[in-house]
Amino acid sequence: MAKAPKLKHNPQIVTANHLARGDSVYLTRDFAWSRSIAQAVVAPDEGAAADLLAEANAQAARNIVVAPYLVPVLPGSQPPSPVQFRERIRASGPTTEAASLAEAAA
Repeated sequence: MAKAPKLKHNPQIVTANHLARGDSVYLTRDFAWSRSIAQAVVAPDEGAAADLLAEANAQAARNIVVAPYLVPVLPGSQPPSPVQFRERIRASGPTTEAASLAEAAA
């Protein structure tokens, strides 16, 4: 079985779930949260990614978001395109029928 590639050398974004709504959200350049991956700030290296994750964890401690983590994205992609399939699914929105119906009704 092949090992998963090491992705920490890719540019990265920060994602989490919004505490009140449960939506997947992405950290933006002004340290706010957006449901749109297109607004995510991209960290070009490990140091910048660590700084973004530290800010996200501080917001998690203030109960704004839950469980922030880094997501590797393809270099140069605009909007940011996650490397991992799971994250591409999360970025495209709800995958359950009930969630899709609720979103359509809103």
